[in-house]
Formats: sequence, C-alpha cells, structure tokens
Amino acid sequence: MNILIEPIYSGLIQSVLSLLIISGIIFFGEFFNKFFLKKYNYIFFNFLIGLILSSQLLKIFAYLGFFNSINLILSYTFLIFGVYNLINLKTFYKNYFFFSFGNKIEILIFISISLLFLTSIAPPTMADALDYHYGLPLYLLSNNHFPDYSLWLNAIVAGNGDIFNAIGLYLGTDNFGSLIQLFSLMLFFLFIKKNVVNKDKVNFIIIFILSSPTILQLISGPKFLLAPQLMTTLALYFYSKLKKIDVVDFIFISILLMGAAQFKSSFIISGFLIGFLVFIKSFKLNKVKTIINSFLLIFIFFLPTAIWNFFQVSSFQLINIFTSMPNEMMNDMKTWKENDFIFPVHLFIPSTLGKISTVIGLQFFLLFFFFKRSKESKIIFKIIVSTIFIHYFLGMNVGRMYFEYILWSSVAFIFIDQYKFNFRFFTIILLPLFLFVTFLSVFFVTTSIPSIFSNKHRNQFMINNSSDYEAIQWVNDTLPINGKVISDLRSVAFLKKEFASTDWLVFDVNEIDLMNYYKILKKQKMNYIVLRSNTLSNHLLKRCVGNKFAQSKNFTKSTRNPFNRGIQFSLTIYEFEYKKLPNCIKK
Repeated sequence: MNILIEPIYSGLIQSVLSLLIISGIIFFGEFFNKFFLKKYNYIFFNFLIGLILSSQLLKIFAYLGFFNSINLILSYTFLIFGVYNLINLKTFYKNYFFFSFGNKIEILIFISISLLFLTSIAPPTMADALDYHYGLPLYLLSNNHFPDYSLWLNAIVAGNGDIFNAIGLYLGTDNFGSLIQLFSLMLFFLFIKKNVVNKDKVNFIIIFILSSPTILQLISGPKFLLAPQLMTTLALYFYSKLKKIDVVDFIFISILLMGAAQFKSSFIISGFLIGFLVFIKSFKLNKVKTIINSFLLIFIFFLPTAIWNFFQVSSFQLINIFTSMPNEMMNDMKTWKENDFIFPVHLFIPSTLGKISTVIGLQFFLLFFFFKRSKESKIIFKIIVSTIFIHYFLGMNVGRMYFEYILWSSVAFIFIDQYKFNFRFFTIILLPLFLFVTFLSVFFVTTSIPSIFSNKHRNQFMINNSSDYEAIQWVNDTLPINGKVISDLRSVAFLKKEFASTDWLVFDVNEIDLMNYYKILKKQKMNYIVLRSNTLSNHLLKRCVGNKFAQSKNFTKSTRNPFNRGIQFSLTIYEFEYKKLPNCIKK
C-alpha cells in the first residue's frame, strides 16, 4: 500500500505519529550517549546521534538485503519509547517546550515556527521528494533491498535520510522527514537558549536564521538537508569553543561530521575543513587515540558504502568510496542553478517571484561587518569563507546548500559579546526580512490547512500542488495489470506499477553505463513507456517504442508556488518492445 496516494490517517494524526517517532529517536541517542559519550547527554545531541546511528544501521541492513527486519524493529521501538516520553509529561514539557512570551519579538518567533510547523505537515509536493526521497524508501519497503544500480539513476543520489524516511512511511506518516528537519532546527534554538544568557542575542540569532526564504523549501519536504547542516554547525561550535579536544570530544564531533556526509555526499565538502582542524587539535593532545578513533569511525561510516559501490560501478574510482554517482552527473550538478542570476547574486536575489524560496536572504552580509568582534567569530568567518571557496568549485551552488553558512554564521554571533554588539537594534533591522518570510508562510499554510484534516481535501491539494500527481494517477488507472512502465516523469513515488526511470538518458553518461541501463530494461521486461506528448521524435528510445496505447487529457503543472503554475502538458503511453534492446537504440 502506497500511503502517498492512499493515506491511512489524516495529516494531523500523521504529525502526531511523526513526533512520537522523533521522541523515540531521542531516546535511542540518549541510550548511546549515556554509555559512551556521557558529557554529551543532552536532548539536541541525543537527537542527532540517534538519527545518525539508526539511519546508518538501516543502510547497512539494506546493503545486506535485510532491510525490512531492522526497519520493523526500529519503527516500533521508536514509537513505543515516543509514547513513553509523552506519558511522562513533566519530562516532555521540560525538554520540548522552549518558547517564552516576554516581548513582541518572542511572540513573532512563536508565530513563525507555528506556521513552519503547519507548512511541514502538509502533503508532499516537490519533485525531488516524489522521486527518490520517497521513491527509494517505498522501493525498499516493497523489495527489502536497494534497486539495481542501472535501473534508477536518481536513487544513487539518495542518502541515509531517504532510507530513514521508510520508518515514517511504514508507520503511516509521510510528513516524518519534513518534521525531522523542523524539529532539528527547534532543538538547535533550544540549545542556543540554554547556552546564551542574553535574551536579545537569542532572539537575534533565531530571527537571523528564520529570515531566509529558503527555509520554506528546507522544511516543506523530506529532503534531509537542514538536519545534517545543523550537524556540521554543531561541530563548528564545539571546535570554536573547546580549547582542547579530548577523546570523547573528538568522537562526538567526528560522528556529527561523518554522519552528515551519509545524508548527502556534498557534506564531505562542507565538513572537510572543520574535520581537518578538529583532527589537528585532537592530535596535539592524544596522537595514538586520535588515529585509532579516526580509522574506527571511517570503518563504520564509509567502508560499507565503499564496499557496496565497488560491486556496483563499472570502473571503481577514489570518489566511489563516498558515492557511486557518475562523473557526468556530478559535473552537471555543479553547474545547475535554481535561479537565473549569476553567482553569487542568485543566492540572495530571486530572478522571478517563482524563485523566491531559492534564496538565502541578505542577512548573511552582517557577518562581514562584525566578524572581528571576538577571536572565535573571526576564526569562524575564515572557515566560512574558505569553505565557500571550496564549495564553489566542487559543490552545488544553490541557495538551500548555502543555507548551511547562515547556520554557521549564527554560531559566530554566539561568541560576540552583547556589550559590543547591539543585538536588539539589528533584530529590528532584520524584521522586514523576517516578516516577509512569515508572510510567505501564511500563504503556504492557508492553502494547505484543509488537507491536514481531510483526505478528500488532501487529494485536491495534491492535484493543485504536488508534482505530476494527477498525471501519474492517470497512468496508474490506465496501465494494464501486467504493465511495467518506463517513466519519463520524475514523481515515480506515486506509481503503483513496477517502473524504471529515464534519468540515465538525461546525462551524457558513458557507453558502458548506458548499455547496462538497456540491459536492465530488457531483463525487467519493461513493456510500456510513458512520455510527455510530442517528445517521442527526439527520444533516445524512439526505435524501441511500439504502438500508442493511451493518450491523456491536458494537465496543468502542479507546484506549491502559484507563480510556477500554468504550463499545460499531456501524456502518451506507448507499448515498449524491450526484446529489441539494445539494437533499437537511436544512433
């Protein structure tokens, strides 16, 4: 059963389930920290450690072909302990409710986070989410193992977070991944409140973070970016704060950095410099233990993927220790932009209203004026600038990836003395940006609230907002029982039939990889292909296509941002003559 199109519970009940699971993750991390990292037994740390270790465990069992067994155990363990924490109301209130209403700024912050919460529990809409973020965990739940390397290219990009989404889907909630992103941010705010005495500074830092329009993109889907960004942020904080890094410090910070890299390989780029500096500081104190612990943690976090990739790729390279993504795809992602302006303008100013949620905002520039206010903030500024330089050449230069440096900048402000920086004044300066983002949140919430309470309204919401939802529902209803479809649409998580994606044809990959793709299409006996109308004439698989099977009506492009709607398209389903592969490939 696919709960994305046949939900068991309403969105509101789903959110309760998600919060119970999250509470169970905290318990899991607390259990580990009590025994191994006693000095780091704190709710935010427990949450991140629980998330990192349990997701890594899920991935290893998926490699071994026993995914469903460990997923079942972890799902109900998290749920049971989540209920236990809820029953213990005193502990629940103490740990989770951190809002205070001492002034108007704090009330605005409460309203903003409440709106973000309602935004995050709405049904899934974004194309990435409905491709591999949900598609991969649904595949794992159905097949108990990873898809064939050559079957589905975007599944190769998936990280631990996408695997971890299976827990929520298994228990009947599809807002689990998005709530993890928001909840991780809330726990970070709680951490700041516990460690910063001055309320004006706390409010400034929270406003500074929430003034980025791309925050809406980060918390409105199951893409695991915000949580790992906070892992590297916490690592940066402790590197800057600790004069000496002992064994426990080193293990904790290393787990954060290596764990972040498991959610998305790009965090190897952002975490590299911090990791190197942490290693040097720890090495000075204890050379032997630093080296031993480094190898042990590398073995736990990177060796399983390296071994798996060794048997997947046609020609193993050094980069395949971390990812099996083809070089052609990596090169394309480096040049891809969500916004039409040049770098770095496109990070701060949207080229159209439809791109508004792709920018990080202008508050980042405050750091350039005030980084010399303390020794720690000056070091953090240098690390940020150095990492951005590395990121520009090696990573994706889009707003949601650069939001990590907004979070790093917030750490710099923690170390600035309130007597040398007028936090209340600059909070007022940031209020227009903050209120603009809050206004955008209001719009998203007002359009999605009915879908949270009623599955009937949810269906209509997804028709209007979820990428290719109505179109793929037509495909599901039209294909015969024995249909196996090659999909030219990205939102494959909605498909009820066995599928193969055409994403291998998007990038100029080498002949060996393409030939393996054709072989898997033939092996799986894919007997139908769905294409957007009028695209067959230039399609690489044109000569393998048989008779037209069905023609759809016109659909309107579905997206949560109303400024990106209006484009009309239709679909055509053709019979696919898989037996002719690979001889029928267009030359």
